[in-house]
Amino acid sequence: MKKRLLAALMAGLLFMTTPVPAVTSSVSAEGTNPGKTFYVATNGSDSNNGTLNDPFLTLEKARDAIRALKAEDGLPEGGVTVMLREGRYERTASFELRQQDSGEADKPIIYTAYPGESVTLSGSKHLAKSAFVPVTDSAILGRIISPEARTKVLAADLAALGITDYGQLSRHGYYLANDLSEVPPMELYVAGEGMTLARWPNESTVQMDEIVDPGPTRRDPNGEVHTRGGTFTYTYDRPQYWTQADDIWLDGIFGYSWEWSYNKIASIDTAAKTITLRYGEMSGLFKNWYPDFHFAQNLLEEIDMPGEYYIDRTAGKLYFLPNAGFTASADPDIEVTMLKTPMINALNASYIDFSELMLENGRDSAAVIMGGSHMRILNSEIRNFTNSGVLINTQSRFYYSNFEGAPGTDHDIISTHIHHIGGTAVTLTGGNKTTLQPGNNAVENSHIHDFAYYHKAYNPGVLLSGVGNRMSHNELHDAPHPGVLIFGNDHTVDYNEIYDVCTTFSDLGAIYMNAGEQPHERGTVIKRNYFHNIGESKAGVEGVYPDNFTMGLTIDENIFYKMGNSAIKNNGGAHIQTRNNIFIDSKIPYDYADLYLGDEPDDQVPLNYMPKWQALFAANNNFTGTPYMAKYPELADFFTENRYYPDTNTFQGNVIYNPVVTRSVTTNVYGAYDKFGLVQYADNWVTTADPGFTNLAGGDLSLRPDAEVFSAIPGFPDIPFADIGINGKAGTTAGTGSYPVQQVVAYDQTITVDRWKTVKLRTAVLPWNADDPALTFTSADPAVASVDSAGVVTGGTVVGSTVITVASAENPLLSAQVSVTVEAGDGVMDFTNFESGANGWSQDAYRSIEKISGNRWYKVLNGASSLSAKSFSEYELSFRLKTPAVMGDNVTLYVFDRQAGSGSSRIGYKTRADGSSAWLLYNSAWTVLKEVKLPEHDLKPNTEYNVKMLVKGGDISLYLDGAFRLKGNDPGHNAEGKVGFYVNNVSHMLFDDIQFKAPTTELAGIIPAEREVRLAAGEQKQLHLSFDPSDTPDTEVTWQSANPAVAAVDQTGVVSAVYEGNTVITAVSVANPLIKADIAVTVSNIMHETTFENGGNGWPVDPNRSISADPDGNRRYKLLNGATALLERSFTSYQLEFKLKTPSVMPDNGILYLFDRQDSAGSTRIGYRTRADGTSAWILYNTAWLKLTESVLPGHDLQPDTEYTVKLTAKDGDISVYVDGALRLTGSDPGHRPSGKVGFYTSGFDYMLFDDIVFSVMP
Repeated sequence: MKKRLLAALMAGLLFMTTPVPAVTSSVSAEGTNPGKTFYVATNGSDSNNGTLNDPFLTLEKARDAIRALKAEDGLPEGGVTVMLREGRYERTASFELRQQDSGEADKPIIYTAYPGESVTLSGSKHLAKSAFVPVTDSAILGRIISPEARTKVLAADLAALGITDYGQLSRHGYYLANDLSEVPPMELYVAGEGMTLARWPNESTVQMDEIVDPGPTRRDPNGEVHTRGGTFTYTYDRPQYWTQADDIWLDGIFGYSWEWSYNKIASIDTAAKTITLRYGEMSGLFKNWYPDFHFAQNLLEEIDMPGEYYIDRTAGKLYFLPNAGFTASADPDIEVTMLKTPMINALNASYIDFSELMLENGRDSAAVIMGGSHMRILNSEIRNFTNSGVLINTQSRFYYSNFEGAPGTDHDIISTHIHHIGGTAVTLTGGNKTTLQPGNNAVENSHIHDFAYYHKAYNPGVLLSGVGNRMSHNELHDAPHPGVLIFGNDHTVDYNEIYDVCTTFSDLGAIYMNAGEQPHERGTVIKRNYFHNIGESKAGVEGVYPDNFTMGLTIDENIFYKMGNSAIKNNGGAHIQTRNNIFIDSKIPYDYADLYLGDEPDDQVPLNYMPKWQALFAANNNFTGTPYMAKYPELADFFTENRYYPDTNTFQGNVIYNPVVTRSVTTNVYGAYDKFGLVQYADNWVTTADPGFTNLAGGDLSLRPDAEVFSAIPGFPDIPFADIGINGKAGTTAGTGSYPVQQVVAYDQTITVDRWKTVKLRTAVLPWNADDPALTFTSADPAVASVDSAGVVTGGTVVGSTVITVASAENPLLSAQVSVTVEAGDGVMDFTNFESGANGWSQDAYRSIEKISGNRWYKVLNGASSLSAKSFSEYELSFRLKTPAVMGDNVTLYVFDRQAGSGSSRIGYKTRADGSSAWLLYNSAWTVLKEVKLPEHDLKPNTEYNVKMLVKGGDISLYLDGAFRLKGNDPGHNAEGKVGFYVNNVSHMLFDDIQFKAPTTELAGIIPAEREVRLAAGEQKQLHLSFDPSDTPDTEVTWQSANPAVAAVDQTGVVSAVYEGNTVITAVSVANPLIKADIAVTVSNIMHETTFENGGNGWPVDPNRSISADPDGNRRYKLLNGATALLERSFTSYQLEFKLKTPSVMPDNGILYLFDRQDSAGSTRIGYRTRADGTSAWILYNTAWLKLTESVLPGHDLQPDTEYTVKLTAKDGDISVYVDGALRLTGSDPGHRPSGKVGFYTSGFDYMLFDDIVFSVMP
């Protein structure tokens, strides 16, 4: 609710300022109310005279007494009051009222509770707790799947109690599905709470797999849609337990998201894993852009949750798994619904009030009011009616009475609490569609919630139809489909608070209209309502949604807060005026949807709507001379206006403020999505600062007198936020109206769970309808087991025990404890094989599950990304990857590591135009931390791979088909986050068997320091390894050579070159011989070669010594001014050749040194110098920097921006230098070092570039 924090002072202010005061009936004890009073009591008799001391027993007797009074003397001044004394009145038939039962304007008939007493009209039978006994029938117990439930399930023999009418489950749902609908069946209530007909899954849903036969549709001839259904395959295994069940029903969506269905299973083939439905779906079975879903119901086998029940209609027995409300009381109120007709059925009756009454527990409706005028239901409570709540000028679909007369007018539902209604809570129709005279029927100051649990589609809290009806000052929430449906003309929706609706389905709105085929239906005003928390976690759920060209609507001065999609979605409509609304944290404040716009022959308007519009206007003479033309003069221009791209909508003087939720990038500067720029804008204010709320964080969205919005938008109205919603109390005035939590219940006192596995705690509060039923969950040791705000316990990283405390948020002193034991388990943190759904991986047009050759893959299209639903810290990720038929240049695959916000480490795979590919590790700033380049595309087309990624701290490594590809470290890694994939420049990638497992110290891979080694014959080299993960104890290996005649290796890893050729040295893990590492050894006169295409290969790499790519993609080694680079390898005698590229500027006094065999004592050096006089020289220095030889050149030998081939030979002390094959320097250093490192130094030059550095054996 919106105003929990406004306190008593604000409550007083409400009564002072509200235009609609709370209404109460002014009746009291005998003698204080004018007119005649009759009394009814549970201990009365219809033989009595109806006085206080001699009351009637039934309402019918009181009604008949009023008829007699009217016939004899007429109604007395002040009318007649029927007072019901305290108690429960069981109704077995409708209370019928007709015109003869009417009151008059100043002589009303009032049916009310005796002051201060509570009265209930009930359509149910009461069952004693003692009627429920443990089940001992082995055949029954054998059908129940849950071993625990078998020990706790109870049974009540209804037949033995004389209860034999259980009703039948029947087909119902969208559109023609209701043709076969029967009166809803018996339901079970405990302490007023509806119990759950046994179902599977308990809380979630499952999906169809493949469509074997879509079945008939509503368009098929001969009503076939009612005689047979389609067939689909399933991937879950539960139906194997249902072989004895013969009345199973599926509840869900099997096609379009708006075509909800309740359909019976005709047959199950557990071998083929197919389900055939009894009835056809309206559009047939098919997969849609919004995922299908369903659950199975009416299964004795699935009783396993407290509160679940099943009725064996043949044996007349009710099976029930007790809930907290049942067990906590010695004498709980247990009821089964019986009444099959509306509890009140009034035809052409007028001036009758029902007040201070509780109406409950019917299979049909609470009240039907047809015709007449000025009937009121006020200060009452209506709950637990399966079909619907209150129907004004609409009869129950199951109970039609002969009715002649005009629709009723001026009927009211006032200050009434209407909840737990199976269909529409309030239907308001009426008014004259010819004259546009209003019906003036209203629901106001009422609390309406938890409706549409039985008829789930298009059964709103309030349905407005006809002309000129109103809903005002109501609080409306908690429903699977729309909150409000509107048809007709000139309705008013104002001062309502609407939230938490559209929780199950998509493509609908909190207020939904679909009147595009009747463009003369217009004139409705939606004003000063508060919409909040709608569609935050569900796509396709809007706030106010005039769909399919609905026209002529006013949406003014409303407040929209936390709207997850579009606050207002106008789908092609016209003359929709949107002014002075406030949008806070709405993803799309205003959405002018363009899906149906267009003038091509196959577009919606030319193809479907224009012909209907033309026929409508022709049939009504273009509405010339009608009240429609007088009231809506724009109808005269209907066909001259642009019907294909309407431009008559306005969006003016609105405030858009997004302090937390980022507005969609598709919106324009006015905060609207308007692809074609058709909306008329003026004076809108998109602000980054609070526009002037009194206390947004505290829930008070009224505007301060000095609010900036009044300056930013001159004339902006001061929306009376405090007046929105209920004023005073909705419901009976008897009792406090307050329901504090009295007890917290945890059904499971002990649970056992494996590490990283989850289990949801089964909890409850008493009473079930407590004002604040919220619970908090706390773990004594989150390392052993954590618990989230929904009570889902997750086994932690360590084995052990802890305690979860479940406490009332309202009163933390009320709590329960659950002992949790965590076992080691298999270490799997999460696994998805996509055979039974996506397990939290996103599904839409870009990310879907596709069945290929009998296996289901997760398909991510080009440009799409997908992240895991869960977050991970350290993990081992493995998955199957299948590439498409074409893998071209510039293919990109990213694996996001622990993404939090927009940042994460990333493993990347890229293909390049030169035919090579690379695996890369990036940090969150997209800096490449590690790159391994491969000469070919590592991932081939149309090929399946096994990928493994190991993440421990900042260490990240990747393996492909068991072979090591890359390991690096990201020091700035996120500690925790989501993991996922991104695909680009390729049609798609397929993923399967995505598994997250706890990392261990078991060896994952062996990583050689060098993957390629070059040696000259007779040379030796120590090979070095590292192990992944770095903390593994499994570091023992054996060494082997594929061709010892070329190069041999000993068991310490020392390789000895024998003869020219190639071989492979392999290190094999002793702990796991399947894990090995190969090192390619080449024995040749080339001792070391570096092209820099795959890293430095022993040359140091850092900011001063880096590898950079030319525009043509060739990589060179870049040595900056003042930097030195030595190869991490020692040589004796050698021949060195390399490519040298000079910078664009060659300054005077530039120096290039080549270090020859440097060790700790120094080295011989070959230097190249440029001089100020324009000359240059090549110089040979000894270790003491004495010149041994100098060759002076008249000009600069090395020119700017030029590539040279340089060769240096070093044999013992003799050294020669060649540039492009020409000798530049030769000399000898008697004190040369026998062995050491070789490298370069630059000074004075901005940089020097080196490439193709080759060390060879001296010829």
